[in-house]
Amino acid sequence: MSKTILLVDDDEAHVMWSREILSQHGYDVDSANSARKGLEMLNDKNYDLIISDLMMPEMTGIDFMKEASKIRRGQKAIIMTGHGDVNSFIESMYGIGALEYIVKPVETEDFIAMVDKLTSSPPTDIGLSA
Repeated sequence: MSKTILLVDDDEAHVMWSREILSQHGYDVDSANSARKGLEMLNDKNYDLIISDLMMPEMTGIDFMKEASKIRRGQKAIIMTGHGDVNSFIESMYGIGALEYIVKPVETEDFIAMVDKLTSSPPTDIGLSA
């Protein structure tokens, strides 16, 4: 059975790239072009991993992850951004419990290695925290 990933990003080109790469590696990928849509999808389905952009128009990836943690405590998550800085890294990793923080653009091999690592590890108490 393939692992399921929820990809939340308002950048359609990045969604298409991520979906293609992840699908080629056997993942079942659902995508949302907004944080609100992502939360709706998370209410309806369990995911092995969430990958969210940091900067989105209506809600940041950090705010999205905080809301997601109320729905799925301990959810494994990756924050991706083209606007990386120390403060967003600290908030993502320590404030909300994201397990990885990726600055775009990312090499395909590095991206898949991170996703494989997180989706193959057993569930733990580590992950998004409310």
